[in-house]
Amino acid sequence: MHLLLFLLSCTLSAAVHASDAPAPESSRFYRLAERLDSSDEVARQQFADIALLELAEVLLAEAALARRQATEEGAAAPRLLGWAVAVEQYADDVLRLQRAVQASETVQLLSSPLADLGITAGSLSVMLSHPRREQQDVLEARIASAFCARNDCAGLLSVAPAQLAAAPEPIPVIPQVAQPAWSFTRDGNVCEQRGLRVEFPAPAGRAGGRLIDERTLCQQLFTELDSLALELRWQSRQGVALEWSAMVSTSLPQRTDHAVLLNSAGDTLLIALPLLHGTSGLLYVLLPWLAGEVGSADPVTITLDAAKLGWTAAAER
Repeated sequence: MHLLLFLLSCTLSAAVHASDAPAPESSRFYRLAERLDSSDEVARQQFADIALLELAEVLLAEAALARRQATEEGAAAPRLLGWAVAVEQYADDVLRLQRAVQASETVQLLSSPLADLGITAGSLSVMLSHPRREQQDVLEARIASAFCARNDCAGLLSVAPAQLAAAPEPIPVIPQVAQPAWSFTRDGNVCEQRGLRVEFPAPAGRAGGRLIDERTLCQQLFTELDSLALELRWQSRQGVALEWSAMVSTSLPQRTDHAVLLNSAGDTLLIALPLLHGTSGLLYVLLPWLAGEVGSADPVTITLDAAKLGWTAAAER
């Protein structure tokens, strides 16, 4: 209960400070919640079930992290252990509510501009608040993605027919295997696919090991780009606005995937992009090419200098 009050106070404080700013368009997560609140009980129950399980996993992971840190922090150990116990108790409340939802209790989704989304079933209620405020959008994105993987969110959100007509072709379930074309010259090696070129300088010595590493880097780059383009098409098909100028990737604690912010409403895509994220400035440079791949802009041609990106040093190790 104390943790719930703490999370609520943090949420209200943040909302009050933002009250003077113009309200942005709601994210897909909140638009789904608003539609489901007046939709059929089965869909609302499924959304609540998914959301509560995601929240419980987050809370238990945070508690486990605090317990691990307590073994390394001498003076701070009691505070960390106390935090872990409080979070675990809150996780128990979340799972208790999930069981009530699964037992077909009447489910309500409570949305407010001053607080995170709340879920109520019977006499139990929980707010979907991440203990780390900066990870709130990531939690909401995970919930929305899990729900939309099982449901037609485009239909549920009533995406405009014109928007659907702009990309009528079916979207594959998995990305195509990246197969870049290669050319070899005295000036160096080049891999290329659909207007994107990566130029590697000529090696100073034997080229055998370098070529293997260059092919691995290029394969990784196009695999990540194909996966990202596929996910962006799905997001667009489900009514998520793609604001290319707002897109940025961030790493996530205790996770191998990354969070890509899609727009100012806070819609976030979770996807593993080790090379794109780990190479400083690369995603920003490739956004025009990605926009062309997704169909949001005309195709463009981009050439990357592997030496300037630091990839030749990696290939030589």
